[in-house]
Amino acid sequence: MAADEITQKHLQRQRVRGAPSTIPGAAGMVGSYDAEETWRQTGRALVLPLERGFTLQTLREAYARLTEVAERQKLSLPEEPMFALKGDPNDDPPHKWEYEAVLPIRGAAKPEGDVTVARIQGGMHIASLTPRGLGDLKNLYVHLFGKFLPSKKQQLMRPYLLHRVHPLFEGSDKDHDEAVDLVRDPALVNAAIAIAVYVPAVLSIKPVPVPGEGAEA
Repeated sequence: MAADEITQKHLQRQRVRGAPSTIPGAAGMVGSYDAEETWRQTGRALVLPLERGFTLQTLREAYARLTEVAERQKLSLPEEPMFALKGDPNDDPPHKWEYEAVLPIRGAAKPEGDVTVARIQGGMHIASLTPRGLGDLKNLYVHLFGKFLPSKKQQLMRPYLLHRVHPLFEGSDKDHDEAVDLVRDPALVNAAIAIAVYVPAVLSIKPVPVPGEGAEA
């Protein structure tokens, strides 16, 4: 699905808890993103760890590696590759964030080297989109968690955020590859993509310490 179709889909559906709307065809204000509730099916996936500070090229190489494994094991691919943040960006500092490439699969998969098989939980998710590439993910996290987890008492029960990359270009994959090859600045390459983020909408309440609890009588 093209990035503009995804954006339009967000605009046409009811927004979650009054999340700010965006203007079709415009970049919008920094720090303001559209959001919606969506349902994802539980499934299995091949996963591959990503180094901290990964780039679009790193993702492409990881996706190619996972696809090779899937083809070798004769697995079917029900959807496009994704990547995931293992952790809660509202609680965990950025230097502790861990990302991994994720390729949803069907079939009798088995691990190969550093490629492992994982269960990807489904259920209700909050979906949003940034058209400003990998470098804007931190801003998107701040917006989503500020809107949907405003209380320090709330936390994610499943701290695993899925992401899907959508190239912002018109034409064939070959046209896009040739355009990327001409860009020497990795920051510009990363900015040439939109990224959809899916936050599992399953929350729990942190225990609130009772004043004086545990003190000696």
